[in-house]
Amino acid sequence: MSDKKITFLINSLGGGGAENVCAILANGLAKSGWKITLIVLHLEHSIHHKQLDNTIDIVVLEKQHSRTALISLIKHILKSRPNKFLVFNHQLAICLVLARILLREDFAIISRNISTLSEARKIQGSFWHKHAVDYILKLFYSKVNRIIAQSHDMRKDLTDYYSINPSKIVVIPNPINPGIDEHRMKNINDVDNKRDYLLCVGRLEPAKAFDYAIRAFSIIKNDFPHLRLKFVGSGSSEDLLRANARALKVEHLVDFEGFQLNTSPYYANAKATILTSLYEGFPNVLIESIAHGTPVIAFDCKSGPNEIIEENVNGHLVRYQDEPHLAKAMRQAAGRDWDASTVCATAARYSPEPILSRYAEEISNLTA
Repeated sequence: MSDKKITFLINSLGGGGAENVCAILANGLAKSGWKITLIVLHLEHSIHHKQLDNTIDIVVLEKQHSRTALISLIKHILKSRPNKFLVFNHQLAICLVLARILLREDFAIISRNISTLSEARKIQGSFWHKHAVDYILKLFYSKVNRIIAQSHDMRKDLTDYYSINPSKIVVIPNPINPGIDEHRMKNINDVDNKRDYLLCVGRLEPAKAFDYAIRAFSIIKNDFPHLRLKFVGSGSSEDLLRANARALKVEHLVDFEGFQLNTSPYYANAKATILTSLYEGFPNVLIESIAHGTPVIAFDCKSGPNEIIEENVNGHLVRYQDEPHLAKAMRQAAGRDWDASTVCATAARYSPEPILSRYAEEISNLTA
């Protein structure tokens, strides 16, 4: 047991994709005998801490941002002397690198990269995130011991834009939430009973570009009189999206469902799930949808969709930001009876067990 110890580090345990994956990995490793310490900056708007295995030790630093957490992190390292970290944020990974330099410690750092960083930089508004963080990343991110990328495009972004040695990067996709299988088995007889709506799931923020979905929906609405468009999620773009729906005279057909802890019924009953992001790291929305037997439609953005979507098997890959092509794909998906079991079968490679095994192998083999 002594060598099966790992410290997780993450900003929060809220409703985002990284937080969900963190909880899945922590629980899965804990159940297979790993001793997990999970350090979180804060528990505001926390959801997943209640779902963690009771053997996991949670340490809360009471900090709001990565850039203010360095001192508290150093104090914890001096007190607990962890030897391996799995970190879920590139800024926190930099904090660990700085702490290691300052303390002259030999702990190992695995960074789970959560986004296509060069694409994220393009839409940053603040000088700090657009330039300062990017400069710091180029200086220090390569000093982690291992980076886990969720897609091959993400790996390429790290090697091309940040000049990180390819030998440091391993590609491991995200695992499906185990709860999805449970929901699917309970509702196995209803998988083909789809309802008349298309689904968008995610934060209602500019990077998700859900305005494309509303505009494309407005193009096809007359072909499907009973079809609706549903948004599951919350965020700063909600008022603007509602205004777009009103301007296109589809507000009576668009539903804003807010944040939902249990998204399974929404996925399971949708005609298709739509993703219009400007960029992604690895879109959990797509694998969660196909795991429910629901096809997906996504822009061919960086990164992930082109590694998940099998054309006409589990959905449609759409030319990036091509609105007419998006409308055409939505029309095709809404007018077709997809075989749910075939769609679901394409999610098998994202089953938790083999992915957990790969994480355990990477952590076990890692030395500082």
